[in-house]
Amino acid sequence: MKKLQLYVIDDDMVYAERLAVFIRATEFAERVQIKLFSQVDLLLQVLEKPNLSGVLLISDAFYPLLQHHRTSLSKIFLSQHIRNSDSLETVHPFLFRFQPLHELVSRIQALYTERSPSSSGRTQSNRTRVISVYSSSGHAGKSITAVHMAKQLAFRGERVLYLSLESTSTATQWLQGESGRLSQLLYYLKESPESIGPKLALLKSHDTIRRFDYVTPLEQMREMQEMSGEQVKKLIASIVDLSVYDTLIVDLETSVHPRIVKSLEISDTIIWLIRDDWNDAYRTKSLLKQMSAYAQIHFVMTSFRGTQTNSFDFLGKKVTFKLPYIPDWKMMSSADQVWQSDIFSEQVYVMLQAVYSENGGVSKEGAAFYLESRAV
Repeated sequence: MKKLQLYVIDDDMVYAERLAVFIRATEFAERVQIKLFSQVDLLLQVLEKPNLSGVLLISDAFYPLLQHHRTSLSKIFLSQHIRNSDSLETVHPFLFRFQPLHELVSRIQALYTERSPSSSGRTQSNRTRVISVYSSSGHAGKSITAVHMAKQLAFRGERVLYLSLESTSTATQWLQGESGRLSQLLYYLKESPESIGPKLALLKSHDTIRRFDYVTPLEQMREMQEMSGEQVKKLIASIVDLSVYDTLIVDLETSVHPRIVKSLEISDTIIWLIRDDWNDAYRTKSLLKQMSAYAQIHFVMTSFRGTQTNSFDFLGKKVTFKLPYIPDWKMMSSADQVWQSDIFSEQVYVMLQAVYSENGGVSKEGAAFYLESRAV
């Protein structure tokens, strides 16, 4: 994935170097390459090079000199006095210097995406893949499976976004960072859908331990119920068009609400969790009649204890994988429990290998190579 080239000219080199250290030491290192300048002459020599792309971040001291200078770079001014301008309302936007660096860099990315929608250079062959996790009944372990998928891919170098479209998301309490920002994203989805992509860069949260971004709801049941299938389609399409992520993992609730059905419809891969339970088999059979047209479904059995009691022949295909039963999860008392089972986490990655071995008929070894190659 092509990195955003960020050229910074600042008279306060202590601040500039602190910004550079922050970018190189955080998740932004995979997305942004920063170059620092303290002298205009040196910068102008660089700006003479043809076909430059990226952002030129200019401090107050250099504003008069560079305000009208022609360049192919997107100019953003870093001000000690002017607050953030988050939209296309100005010819050149301003960002407030004294804000958290994570927010500053996120805003730079968002503004660049707004102004350069075709700047990413991502091709169809390496576009963001959309994986939805679904089940026909509750307590199948959807959210735990989904967040461990995100963790496993992120630990292997992928850029991953976990998106929960549940009415109430238990994953919200498992992740580090500021959760529950989906409400603000839904507002932009309704009022200004064309800006949803750039706004996501500002509203996503990041779990520094698990190394993936996420967006989850928080006490927004009414808003989630009012969400239409078309809105979900726009939301997911906007995330894909951002060209920031290798994988989008969508955690879906057990329902046939239009937002859930549309998510399934537009997913590249559906991981449908089933339990070795008579009632679950009945519900799965009933729902599958409505969704059998989705060829991208892969059935995965959860809480497997070594022997299978119920028949799932009605699926019309083999169960792709069986995830183990984790006794420690029978009674949950803290977020730490979710992450303590290395066995389950590793098996989730093996499950992904099995899923991709079924896609296109490649071998498990080939699937492993595919997953590893996506992590480059």
